[in-house]
Amino acid sequence: MNYLVEYYHEIEKGNILVGEELKKQLDTLILDLENPRYIFDEKPGNLRINFIETFCKHTKSPFNGMPFILELWEKAIIQTAYGFKIVDTDLRRFNEVILLIARKNGKTTFVAGLDIAEFFLSRGGVDIICASNTTEQANILFEEINNMREQSPSLSKETRSKKNIFYIYSPKTKNKIKKLSAQSRNKDGYNIEVGCIDEVHEMTDSKVYDAIKQSQSTKKEPLIFIITTEGTTVGGFLDSKLDYSRKMLKGEIQDERVLPWLYTQDSVNEIYEDKKTWQKSNPSIGVVKLNSYLEDVMNKSKHDLSTRVTMLCKDFNIKQADSGSWLNFDDLNNDETYNIDDLRDSYAIGGVDLSSTTDLTAAILVIQKKESNKKYILAHFFMPSEVLQKRITEDNVPYDIWVKRGLVTLTEGNQNDFSLVTQWFMKMIQTYGIRPLWVGFDPWNSQYWIKEMEDLGFNMEKVRQGIYSLSEPMKQLEADLKNSLVNYNNNPILKWCLANTQAKVDLNGNIQPSKLNSKYKRIDGTVALIIAYAVLNRYKLDYENML
Repeated sequence: MNYLVEYYHEIEKGNILVGEELKKQLDTLILDLENPRYIFDEKPGNLRINFIETFCKHTKSPFNGMPFILELWEKAIIQTAYGFKIVDTDLRRFNEVILLIARKNGKTTFVAGLDIAEFFLSRGGVDIICASNTTEQANILFEEINNMREQSPSLSKETRSKKNIFYIYSPKTKNKIKKLSAQSRNKDGYNIEVGCIDEVHEMTDSKVYDAIKQSQSTKKEPLIFIITTEGTTVGGFLDSKLDYSRKMLKGEIQDERVLPWLYTQDSVNEIYEDKKTWQKSNPSIGVVKLNSYLEDVMNKSKHDLSTRVTMLCKDFNIKQADSGSWLNFDDLNNDETYNIDDLRDSYAIGGVDLSSTTDLTAAILVIQKKESNKKYILAHFFMPSEVLQKRITEDNVPYDIWVKRGLVTLTEGNQNDFSLVTQWFMKMIQTYGIRPLWVGFDPWNSQYWIKEMEDLGFNMEKVRQGIYSLSEPMKQLEADLKNSLVNYNNNPILKWCLANTQAKVDLNGNIQPSKLNSKYKRIDGTVALIIAYAVLNRYKLDYENML
């Protein structure tokens, strides 16, 4: 049986609900069944399906000890991932599967079954990897695999567990199941046939993924399963993968080797208005995940922000900023970009947040066009080179990648050199003709830099970081973000700073930016942008008359 076609027919008949993103992917796959570039072979997928249903058992209550009978959606994924071949090479089409699915839909059990099937069905001498962001999370998957192995007399007889050195192996085939995490010291030296990466939503970089990819460089038919729920980490590995997947679905990127399989909702409103739509992000609802659980969480979410954030993110795969954030993710997120050449010869308003000598410094330019309320934001960041690795570890974000992308300038030594901020403003003038009419700054820690800027002819404006000076510009920025009037060129650092920002409120309803929960949640980009807004409000008429 072709489970992909069967799944598609059930969706078309209305017996199964999926979101627009998955429906678009399935429409394409059904067309690809008739594409002469591909052939579809049910046998490789069926081999794994039959193995799992014959030998694997559940290990967790309330299904402990029961045979692992795959659901239709699981069979459709397996057949699709393994069944499509490229005619010219007769090799498997897909080398990467991205499965986004809400929690408690049997995700870990599904991954464990796949890993065990690969372990027994692969050629000899291969490594099967179960990976995650943390060692603890990788252990959860590894323990599920090992428990599933021990549940079956046939499987346990053919294998040995070397839990103390983190692998399961077969004396007969020399195949191994190993675990890997972002915390693993040595990520090299593997011979990986199939890698399953679980819960990537907390990963800030691609190091685990890259290690698996690199180890597969000699394989003709490598495969990586990326299986996760949504998360609150902004600008991390999952955001990158989902952005890539969604550009594929929109036709902006062509990549026949990647299979996005995204269980997502089409709106927040439908969750509250129609319980039937819960199946879009919860394909195992009613079988593994109970409706009563979601009903209970739904009721609590109406009165508790923290519950709402967790529920939307984890139970419905709707991206959220951390609980307590000034803005929710939909408000702060803007994937719109621009070409800086289109902003040449513009007048701008500047804003700067100078850090302490060892922290992140942010410089902002805000540009408006004539007869338009939209703001175009140029953002650049600065950091001492000697604290880079420390900041990567403590802040848990990929500063090294941002440096390579040209978003961060490193200053030599262990202290910031604010003259580089001056050089950035001069570069904007000399290279692009983008001239800041006024540059806002907080007078704390900026005496010598201000003189340097003023000596070069910049009009410098004091904006103290207090609730009375920042409240109105912060509220204006919030309104503009919610109305999609702020195009920050999808800068991941500024997006991260916005997500880290909490609104501190006084008795009169005035607000000012504050760090969210942790000293490692940087908000420098937000502060610099609010300072620029404060100057813009101060000189609004003058600025608009010069456009």
